Parts: sequence; structure tokens; C-alpha cells
Amino acid sequence: MKTLDISESIAEAMEYVEGDSLESKLSQLLTRDLKNRLQRCSERIVEYEAKYGYEFPEFKQAWKEGKIDTPHSREIESDFMEWESLVEERKFLLSQLKKMSEKDPASD
Repeated sequence: MKTLDISESIAEAMEYVEGDSLESKLSQLLTRDLKNRLQRCSERIVEYEAKYGYEFPEFKQAWKEGKIDTPHSREIESDFMEWESLVEERKFLLSQLKKMSEKDPASD
């Protein structure tokens, strides 16, 4: 088991977080944060899907096959890299949420 030193002001604020123990309170906060980050990430992915009319795997394939006009333009390459990183971030966030739910099945 690991110990955690927190300031008095954080300890006081933790009293208002749902949960029976410090661990369950931290789990609640972490889960909420992961869900918020996942939502923002998913919203950005949807913006790219709307912009290009593809989901990322199809866009990547069309890009490789030369079906995207000016694929090496600054905008498209920049979008490609950000979109790809958002897809990876989304996978990571989902895996973290899964781990959190496996650890604490009562968290929803």
C-alpha cells in the first residue's frame, strides 16, 4: 500500500467528494476526470469526421491511396497527426476507465 501526503485544504475539500474512503473518493474524481477528457477527445474526433466525411481508419486509407486532395498540405497533415493522436488518446482513456471500473465495480 502506498501513502499519500495531501495538504490540509485538499483534505478538507475531499470531505465533500462522494465516497466512504479516501481511495473511493480519489477513484470517483479520477473516473470523472477520465470521462470528461474522453468526452472532449471524442468531440474533437467527431469534428474531424464531419470535416473530412470519414472515420479515421478510412481517412488514413484514403490518404495512403492518394484519394485525398493535397494530402501533404500543411492543414491536412496537421489534421492527420492531431486526429491520429486523438484516436490513440481515446483508446488510452477507454482502457484507463476500464481498469478503474474493474478495480471498483461500484463506480458508475
